[in-house]
Amino acid sequence: RREMRPFGVQVSIIEPGGFQTAVVDPVPLVKGFKHFWERLPPETQAAYGHQYPENYAKRSALMYRLSSSRLSPVTDAMTHALLSRCPRSRYAAGWDARLIFLPLSYCPTWLTDTI
Repeated sequence: RREMRPFGVQVSIIEPGGFQTAVVDPVPLVKGFKHFWERLPPETQAAYGHQYPENYAKRSALMYRLSSSRLSPVTDAMTHALLSRCPRSRYAAGWDARLIFLPLSYCPTWLTDTI
């Protein structure tokens, strides 16, 4: 973003939170994960534990339930970034992005990793 400024290019970053899209839909996500899990060597499966696929499925379903179904914050940020006379350099779309991920991006790496 900063490297393009001398060339007259302004880059706006849109940082969305969790939204219910096909990327986080738990049904195909878990199905694909189980397909790859079965192809792993037994020692790799043992290193992760045999409950790992079930835990992954539960976390995927929880993440999908906590995600917002309204995509308008993302499209509003895109519209503002493209059509505004003075677009912002960063947009946080969604409450989880504003309250969790954006403040974490300003923290030191060790703190972010710990949280």
